[in-house]
Amino acid sequence: MRTFEQVISAREWENQHVTHHNVVAAHAPLKAYTSKKNALNNQESDNQLSLNGDWKFKLFDRPENVLAITVEPDFDDSAWDNIAVPSNWQLHGYDKPIYTNIKYPFADKPPYVPFDNPTGLYRRFFEVPKHFVGMRQTVTFDGVNSAFHLWCNGKWVGYSQDSRLAAEFDLTDFLVEGENQLSTMVMRWSDGSYLEDQDMWWLSGIFRDVTLLAKPKVSIQDVQIVTLLDACYRDAWLNVTTHLNQKNAANRVEVELFDAQGNSVFGVKSANCGQRIIDEKGPWLERTEHNIYVENPRKWSAESPYLYRCVVTLFSGEEQLDCEAYNVGFRCVEITDGLLKVNGKAILVRGANRHEHHPETGHTMTRATMLQDIMLLKQHNFNAVRTAHYPNHPLWYELCDEYGLYLVDEANIETHGQFPMCRLSDDTAWLNAYMRRITRLVERDKNHPSVIIWSLGNESGIGGNHHAMYQWTKHRDPSRPIQYEGGGSNTAATDIIAPMYSRVDKDQVHHIDPTVTPKYALKKWLGLPGEHRPLILCEYAHAMGNSLGSFNKYWQAFRDYPRLQGGFIWDWVDQGITKIDENGTKYWAYGGDFGDEINDRQFCINGLIFPDRTVHPTILEAKHAQQFYQFKLLGTEPLTIKVTSENLFTSSENEQLSWTITEDGLVIESGEMRLVVDAEQSLELQLIRALPEAKIGKLYHLNLQVSLIADTAWAQAGHTTATHQFELPSSQSLLVKRVKSKSALSSALYIDNATVSGEGFAIRFNKETGVIDSWIVDGEEKLISGPKDNFYRAPLDNDIGVSEVDRVDPNAWSARWDAAGINDLDVECIDLQLFDKPNLVEVVTQFTHKTRHGVLMATIWTYHISSDGSVSIDVDARVAKGVPPLARVGMELGLPQQQQMVEWFGRGPHENYPDRLDSAHISRYKVSQDEMHTGYIFPSENGLRCDVRQAQIGELSVQGDFHFTVSRFAQNNIAQAKHTNELKDSGMLFVRIDGFHMGVGGDDSWTPSVHDEFKLDRERYRYQVELKF
Repeated sequence: MRTFEQVISAREWENQHVTHHNVVAAHAPLKAYTSKKNALNNQESDNQLSLNGDWKFKLFDRPENVLAITVEPDFDDSAWDNIAVPSNWQLHGYDKPIYTNIKYPFADKPPYVPFDNPTGLYRRFFEVPKHFVGMRQTVTFDGVNSAFHLWCNGKWVGYSQDSRLAAEFDLTDFLVEGENQLSTMVMRWSDGSYLEDQDMWWLSGIFRDVTLLAKPKVSIQDVQIVTLLDACYRDAWLNVTTHLNQKNAANRVEVELFDAQGNSVFGVKSANCGQRIIDEKGPWLERTEHNIYVENPRKWSAESPYLYRCVVTLFSGEEQLDCEAYNVGFRCVEITDGLLKVNGKAILVRGANRHEHHPETGHTMTRATMLQDIMLLKQHNFNAVRTAHYPNHPLWYELCDEYGLYLVDEANIETHGQFPMCRLSDDTAWLNAYMRRITRLVERDKNHPSVIIWSLGNESGIGGNHHAMYQWTKHRDPSRPIQYEGGGSNTAATDIIAPMYSRVDKDQVHHIDPTVTPKYALKKWLGLPGEHRPLILCEYAHAMGNSLGSFNKYWQAFRDYPRLQGGFIWDWVDQGITKIDENGTKYWAYGGDFGDEINDRQFCINGLIFPDRTVHPTILEAKHAQQFYQFKLLGTEPLTIKVTSENLFTSSENEQLSWTITEDGLVIESGEMRLVVDAEQSLELQLIRALPEAKIGKLYHLNLQVSLIADTAWAQAGHTTATHQFELPSSQSLLVKRVKSKSALSSALYIDNATVSGEGFAIRFNKETGVIDSWIVDGEEKLISGPKDNFYRAPLDNDIGVSEVDRVDPNAWSARWDAAGINDLDVECIDLQLFDKPNLVEVVTQFTHKTRHGVLMATIWTYHISSDGSVSIDVDARVAKGVPPLARVGMELGLPQQQQMVEWFGRGPHENYPDRLDSAHISRYKVSQDEMHTGYIFPSENGLRCDVRQAQIGELSVQGDFHFTVSRFAQNNIAQAKHTNELKDSGMLFVRIDGFHMGVGGDDSWTPSVHDEFKLDRERYRYQVELKF
């Protein structure tokens, strides 16, 4: 028994050779059911006692400052604070959250940690239930960051680290009848922190559940369940290996399998310990094995997650001693023919990387939040999750089994901040620490059908420790493949080529040393000599803010090349933390917002959804690209389509197809039918015999929508699962011209201005600026700021290009725009002329846009002002050589701000950009002006709607072929703001109309990732729009 002083002096939190003391060997989760009925129904066991709730808490500067008396049961802790368990103490006002992507927030001197090492002392009294007396009692901490010592009734129990896996301690010899007391000393930093350098917040404390479990003296210690399918993937073998905590050939184990309706599948199968001879020394006396043939069980997959319930009961003679139960999914995972297959079918991974994060509870996840994530994932056509970058809460796996998600289960290892990255991975002194993290992961999660791949960790280079992990895992569980990205994505320690952020067609040169082997393009990987493994991107499509441009190109490649089997988007949820400013305004904070001087600012804000689980527009593009139905227009006379199902195991029996034909966005024909297409099959459908006669100047589209007929476990009836839009033949895709009034116009050219007026309107141009400075209709001023050139956008995260606070990437778009002066142009009107013409007045203005380097752009604006008050504007823009590609070529004007609706005929209803618009179909939409704004946590350009023919913003009507957005915020305010609470209402409504807009990019966020066809790098641009109040 150690004294408190010995615990402190040993400093095991700075010794990579010591990962634990007195921790029970890892095993599958145990519940200690009191009856087979309770086990079958997964009812809460009477042999479990939750120790969640309020604990007494005090934070010390370092472990050495903790007093020995504070772990004694009779210590008076009444003056201490209460803290909720589970939780992170930084979110309860203690210490501060720190966010880094790569660098350690402390000096990199492994295994040593900072002298100042915040240490939380937790204390809890609890009553042991009377029926626990005489039983073996253990306490399990499901997650503690980063290392902790445990005392029970003042006696030292043990030590553990690895913040993401359970630590279980045997308290049988420490507990007494009645009241007992636990003390837990948690260190923020330990040598284990060097292995947990993941791209996330550094948070501390007891952040997962704490549970007391009582089991009989002779009990089930572990259960392993393996399902094997025959060569036809029809019949199966159910292999159940049961480990007991004592050797006794008289012990008997019964196994019974139940279907989802509670019916026994094969009755009770019984086996005694020691029945199977292992080698010349004999059998295992503490194990039983059941190998049971099951005829044609229903199979488990993400599409159809059918679960059986396996009940394992221990007997001594006729006395039932113990009972455990597990959900079972009959499924087979294998790699054959260079393809990853589930139940014999090559899957397409529609995946996301998911951190465990909540804006108010940090790393503490509730069942409700987990379910919310699963529903959103399934509703947006995801079928897989990588548990980036650590084992998740045990409940997550049960829910993924139930609702149907494939999991890549990842070991809690990342050493991204090491130089080189593999320094610890290739150091045998750290081998035990690495092995503990993979062995305990596999032992805990081995029975989950949702886990189809093991991962050795993330961004830790490659070293001997990884090869040891790989070999052990292959031996322990040959039923699953293993993946690991480090060391080039294709080492001998991975069964799957698992690169991150590889482009589809273009190799990437190393950003530091161009002579280093580039990151190959996806298609190139497949042609490497002797390479036959499947390729699944462990990370791709960096969804940071306004991103995910050209995402459809990945999915075209996945569908064109069978060995490209999808990937995992980075990442699922913005890791913002709720914060309230001095004015009471709530916003989401990121790195640096808590005084954390070492930080990577908003690089943790790269999710498909906001922290509160509302969705980004980007997830809608992902949903469309990943949808399970593909459509092809076969002909228009008759109108015939082909529907192809990418489901591998399920038919479309619960889905219907609705279709409409629209004329300029208005429905003129429609129909719906039950969709009847089997898995992996296609169906040809004739919708109508002939198209309606096309009218001149009208646009026609065929719109397809697949939706659920009845509720499912993850969505309600009516939920849309797939959409597609085809453009149909039109007589002319031209703008319908307004019928112009022929009433009289008058015009005048003065020293300071030029005016044009007609019946009910008057327009004035300022000769100095060349811009309309007054537009009066029926005696009311309609403009605050007239239309003027706009070549700038508030930089996106992808435009900024770096995560480091102290570094600017000179190749990033924003840096190049700043260097060129595009965000601070000196605009000069060099000419304004006015011409009277039949039924209109023509005004021509010319501008130069200069910096100290010279003229960057020159524009000519030609206005045709008609007698009905409409103003047609032709903008001819010329760009000087050497100017970097522009963000946009368009105009901006300001309207009086009113709560007005915005209507348009174009792409929508959600935000879309030229390289991210497949999910945004052309139709007519109407939203409030505030709904046009996307409140990205790090403010940036947002809210664009593309390919618009007509728009109505309050009283302003716009026609042409353009993109547009409206906003209450000035561009320079958006560009300068670091958080949403810094956006200031301008008092006007900015309308930004673009003839051209650069793509947003998104292959990654640290290189210029806008594809060439979406760059504005020409020397001349021309567009036309018509405005009218």
